[in-house]
Amino acid sequence: MAGINASQVYLPSPDQSATTGAVAVAPLGTTTPTDARAALTGTWESGGYISEGGITLGMSRSTTPIKDWSLATVRKALTDFDGTISGEFLQVDEFAAERLLGSANVTATAASRTAGNQIAMAIGPDMAEAEAWVISMKDGERRVRIVVPNGQITELSDVTFVPGAANVWPFTLSCYDDGTGHSVYVYYDDGQMLSA
Repeated sequence: MAGINASQVYLPSPDQSATTGAVAVAPLGTTTPTDARAALTGTWESGGYISEGGITLGMSRSTTPIKDWSLATVRKALTDFDGTISGEFLQVDEFAAERLLGSANVTATAASRTAGNQIAMAIGPDMAEAEAWVISMKDGERRVRIVVPNGQITELSDVTFVPGAANVWPFTLSCYDDGTGHSVYVYYDDGQMLSA
């Protein structure tokens, strides 16, 4: 239906609970949701807090102009597409560390009588594993979901350690072709459900 509709204006915040975060991952090949509302079940693992800057979906297209004899541009050919998602892990835990550095570079040790829960992160030239990613958001009854069937954190930004600000780990998730020519799916649900 055309026209103005305030229920289709979204102010997305993380769709998280006391035990699950808005970001979830699963092994490559896991069936991904095809809507904004379906529950994630099975092998999906939920992460923790993302910083107040939220998530940014980046889309970059490069084109080459096709010119005629008079040098007028008559078409443009798509030569490159890149989809990325950027954000900052606010909660520093085993989930975040493994996404940032790869599971082989992270050692978690459970709390004991002499120390709390510990994470050892070995930083070097290694890349984290590619996984399926889902980012779930809500606005009242409205829902938004970003699905990346094949994503890998490929860029890390500077991390600061200062007493007056949270220690966040900025990242960029590269979104790869899922075999259909697509790398990112975005689903919206305006929450306007029919009554029984």
